[in-house]
Amino acid sequence: MHLAHLRRRPRPLRTTASRTAGLLLVLSLLGIAPMAPTPARAATAFSAKVDFATAATVPVDGHVLDYGQPYGARTGTNQGTGLTYGWVGLADATPLDLTGNGRDRGAAEPDRLLATFMHMQLPASSTGVKTPGRWEMAVPAGTYSVTVAVGDATSLDSAHTIQIENQNAVDGFVPTSAERYRTRTSQVTVTDGRLTVSPLGGSNTKIAYLTVTPLADASAHPEIRTVTPANTATGVTPTGSVVADLRLVGPGVDAATLTTSTVTLTESATGTAVPAHVVTSGGGDVVNLSPTTGLKANTRYRFTVTDGVRDLDGRTFIPWRSVFTTGAGAGTGTVAFDKVATAATGKSFASVLKGPDGKLYASTLDGYIMRYAIAADGTLGAAETISTVRADATARGLPGAPARSVLGMAFDPASTPTSPILWITSNTMYAGGTPNEPDWSSSIAKLSGPNLATYTEVISHLPRSVKDHETNSLAFGPDGALYVTQGALNGMGAADPVWGNRPEHLLSAAVLRLDPAKLPASGAVDVRTESPGTYDPFAADASLTLYATGIRNAFDLVWHSNGHLYTPTNGSAAGGNTPATPSPLPAACTGHRIDAATAGPYTGPAVPALTSNPVAETDYVFDVKKNRYYGHPNPARCEWVLAGGNPTSGTNPFEVTGYPVGTLPDRNLDLAGMYDAGPHASANGVVEYRSDTFGGALKGRLLVVRYSSGQDIETFGVDAQGRLSAPTVGTTGFTGFQQPLDVTEDTAKGTLYVTELGASRITLLRPRVSS
Repeated sequence: MHLAHLRRRPRPLRTTASRTAGLLLVLSLLGIAPMAPTPARAATAFSAKVDFATAATVPVDGHVLDYGQPYGARTGTNQGTGLTYGWVGLADATPLDLTGNGRDRGAAEPDRLLATFMHMQLPASSTGVKTPGRWEMAVPAGTYSVTVAVGDATSLDSAHTIQIENQNAVDGFVPTSAERYRTRTSQVTVTDGRLTVSPLGGSNTKIAYLTVTPLADASAHPEIRTVTPANTATGVTPTGSVVADLRLVGPGVDAATLTTSTVTLTESATGTAVPAHVVTSGGGDVVNLSPTTGLKANTRYRFTVTDGVRDLDGRTFIPWRSVFTTGAGAGTGTVAFDKVATAATGKSFASVLKGPDGKLYASTLDGYIMRYAIAADGTLGAAETISTVRADATARGLPGAPARSVLGMAFDPASTPTSPILWITSNTMYAGGTPNEPDWSSSIAKLSGPNLATYTEVISHLPRSVKDHETNSLAFGPDGALYVTQGALNGMGAADPVWGNRPEHLLSAAVLRLDPAKLPASGAVDVRTESPGTYDPFAADASLTLYATGIRNAFDLVWHSNGHLYTPTNGSAAGGNTPATPSPLPAACTGHRIDAATAGPYTGPAVPALTSNPVAETDYVFDVKKNRYYGHPNPARCEWVLAGGNPTSGTNPFEVTGYPVGTLPDRNLDLAGMYDAGPHASANGVVEYRSDTFGGALKGRLLVVRYSSGQDIETFGVDAQGRLSAPTVGTTGFTGFQQPLDVTEDTAKGTLYVTELGASRITLLRPRVSS
């Protein structure tokens, strides 16, 4: 089955937000710029105090009474004025009457706030309504500090659990005679107009009281938007990572504040800390915690982020806590590898490949090419350091010299063991911190001659983002052309502050094709497409052209032996902006659409802009076809629709629920060539495994490195038509890396080499073959 059709997200109820999106579409078509939406965390003065009890109870002063009525407007005695609250089903928003589930222990507990409570999950042996329920209160959108107390003066028969919105407040608190109650405070953001309190995951949870107060100055603080695995998720793979999607108010997270004290993972039952590495993405828009070894199977874990985490401007994050439970894990079958340390250490290794001279070549983020002899057992000899790129950067006075990030390497087909010719991509180095890398500063060059000491630039002034989206990898195709992955300049197609408000250019977010036969005899081709540049990739004599578009940030690409071009691609974290279709359409839509020759002038669909889209994209593997579109908008090419649009009220592949229902995908979208690599995977390096090791069980499969979620290698089966299967994870030897970035195979031995950016090393994976 095609994996794109397995991509499913829960569809929210169509509410005012959908109607607003429809209005934005109309305004867009009329050429009217809509006002920016009200931020989800707008300031609010709303507060409330709730005493859960029986219908006959007089609540504690300053509190309103809840005794189990279904959700609705409250007009009864001691229930305040103008408030809406009450009970709904545990799995949906259907009002639920739990009247009769309140208890009052009277003198057994002198504290009246703790003496009364409501059963959220009444056991079968008790009198009342046995259906478990959630409690909700209508509140203005905003961020709140919510305090909740659970417990009972006379009974210890509970495992109290409370989820508030999408966070955990209390998890499996089993009371004792010495500790009958537990009180916890969480800071949560409400975007849908209802504060939700759920006992999901608990047993006989009893809620005593709750207070809601607005969080002062909340809009000035970044926070966690969502996490993967989500709060209360079950069956989570024990080999995965925890990735938090961020809601930023300025630049990205300060990586220096990400420590095992500020971001933690603990076993929920025991509080035992899990050894882990904590990092962010190159864009600074996620927090990633990766255990150094696999998690225990069938175990509940708690993920916590404290206010010790800050952004690059020093703003503290709003704290977060969530829980999840692992599953049993997956078997590995007959395929297994052993990890072996190598002599390649101490460098920020990026790309890796085997050269025509039988040696291993590795590029670094600061411009070195490292070369290693490969021993018979696959281990590496002493390093040979090639500094040609850095020397050229210094000689020409390039920005950031001598450092340059070399992300792409490909040996020319004309290379020989004694005369290798290495094509590379070269970029200004982004070392983190406040993003400000110069645009048009990337290039493609050749290294040749003795010790690859001759630097020849062939393409100059490629576009570049302010962070780590740049000119990435290279691969020669079966036609002799060089194919290049060029990163996007922003999150979701329109300029946004997290990415320095840089718009897309004509060549960004694409796979480019370079025809070496069309290069001049000397000098680099300046491909700057905007003033002062005049380069036109659609010109008949253009050496660098657009092969496929809408490919947001593909680090690597591989031509498979079946003739297909595959490229793993990073989707955007939440919070990006998408462009609106202008009216009238610009004249460029006639000449700057790569499908114009087959589909004619562009006529639609038209879409509204989305500001700070709250839903993150997944990561992808694309089966790239010439002149097709893969979902990242670029107004410079008259591409406006993000991913799969939102064509129907049902669930659609790669849908964007912020669009109004009926929003069709771009007419050129190659939905059949889009596969799901997993949310926050940071799917990067890729290789086709070509060895017959393991009796051919791995031969022909795609191996995709996941830098972020998982920090592993996942494998995709490839059928006779080039279609990919669902990915396999958990293969022995393919897990537990530290920010792995790239992988290559020594096909003569079936061994693999993985660059681990987080550990500054290259790790050998040696096939484990049974005797």
